[in-house]
Amino acid sequence: MSKSINYGNWVSRSIIYFFLGIFLLLLIPTLFPILSIIKIILWVLAGVWLLPFIYMMHLFYYFSVKNNAFQFKTWDLVIQKLLWNGQGKALDVGTGSGGLAIQLAKKFPKSNIWGIDYWGKTWDYSKQQCEQNAKHEGVADQVIFQKASASNLPFKEGEFDAIVSNFVFHEVRDTRDKRELVNESLRVLKKGGRFSLQDTFLNKRRYGLIEDFIKQIKEWGIQQVNFVETVDEIPMPKVIKTELKTMALIYGIK
Repeated sequence: MSKSINYGNWVSRSIIYFFLGIFLLLLIPTLFPILSIIKIILWVLAGVWLLPFIYMMHLFYYFSVKNNAFQFKTWDLVIQKLLWNGQGKALDVGTGSGGLAIQLAKKFPKSNIWGIDYWGKTWDYSKQQCEQNAKHEGVADQVIFQKASASNLPFKEGEFDAIVSNFVFHEVRDTRDKRELVNESLRVLKKGGRFSLQDTFLNKRRYGLIEDFIKQIKEWGIQQVNFVETVDEIPMPKVIKTELKTMALIYGIK
């Protein structure tokens, strides 16, 4: 892969820096003359904050492109389950660094792909980054990136032939009921269009029971809904399985 291509990492650097910063703030005072009991307490607290830092660094390693590239594997899984012929327009909801939209464009060279994202401060992604990645991957003329929220897509009903999304809905802050985000994505899909959506669908707090959610999707007028758990589809080490245990795909035909 070209050094100019930057798909980033699912683990935000700001989260890593946050845990490291708290650890250092607690540790630094122990270097000065203070009561032994206070020093011990600070060491214990610093150790508590060191653990999530190590865990996040471990995940950052596994999600990096240079290593096992699980980001690519999850993108490939979304595309594999899409079951689309590549004719027409497709939308990637929450495109991030543009990775899924770009891989979709490479898979279907006759298609036109839109990638939307809010590109907030939490993540190390931007519209410019997406456009540069598309350029270096040779699909700049095929992909359009646009700032928008997944909760209110700026497209008319039934505008797209295919809809994809990867690990996005649970991060959308302006919509409490994440099922509404799935409904909004399906709104802009034409009748007979294909969809492949991957998120923490097994998280009962966000989506309820998966059986009930699938039933609800069908009640929206979706003719075919399929479901698979991500950990059953992609070989991965135990630490990644633990992190992605609620991750699953819902795919089918409107």
